[in-house]
Amino acid sequence: MIAWFFLITGMVIMFFGVLGMIILPEFLLRIHASTKCGVTGAVNILIGLSIMSGGIDFLFKLLLIIIFLFCTTPLVAHVLAVYHYQTTITKKREKEGV
Repeated sequence: MIAWFFLITGMVIMFFGVLGMIILPEFLLRIHASTKCGVTGAVNILIGLSIMSGGIDFLFKLLLIIIFLFCTTPLVAHVLAVYHYQTTITKKREKEGV
C-alpha cells in the first residue's frame, strides 16, 4: 500500500513538471519546473519500486540511481542556464553593435 502511494505521488509530481514545461513562458522557468519535479517524482517512483522489490541487490541499484539523479540533474540545469545566459548576452551585444 505504501509503495503504491509513492508511485502515484511520483507520477502526479511528474505530471505537474510536464504541465510546467507546457505552461511556463520563459526557458529558465521551464528548466526549474522540469528539474525540481523530475527529480522529486523520479525519487518517489524509485522509492516505491524499492519498497515493492524483494531483493537487496535491486534495492542497492535503485539507491545508486537516486544518488546519481541527485548529483547530475542540478548540474545539467546549471549548465543549460549558463549557456542560455551567455547566448542572450551575446545576442544583446550583437543587436546593440558593441
